[in-house]
Amino acid sequence: MTRGVWSITEPEVNIESIDDLDRFVNEAEARVERPTAVSVDVHGYQVDLLVGHDRSFVHLTPEDQDQPYYVTIGGTEDGGVDFWLHAWHHTEFENRHLVPKEIAREAFREFFRSGTLSQAVEWEQYFA
Repeated sequence: MTRGVWSITEPEVNIESIDDLDRFVNEAEARVERPTAVSVDVHGYQVDLLVGHDRSFVHLTPEDQDQPYYVTIGGTEDGGVDFWLHAWHHTEFENRHLVPKEIAREAFREFFRSGTLSQAVEWEQYFA
């Protein structure tokens, strides 16, 4: 079973299906007061999705630090977006990682479902 986190002040949510995943994201989207990255741990990655903003990103952090990180690429726009990880930790991400929300959500679903990167979006791979 996968667990989802949208706020460090709220309990984790059990996620067993795509329907559960969609409910989790919809609930977070409805409840956040500012742009927030929500997370699920699945297929050896922490997978983050931005909610509460007019665009979104997907970021994959590997459990095994020898594995690559992945992040969506949406363009070459300058600047950044301020957001909060789990509605708590403030951070900023480059605008070039933002993609339309529905494409980001589909990429989030695809990774949850299959553990593969969606072909609907461009990905940047890097190592930390």
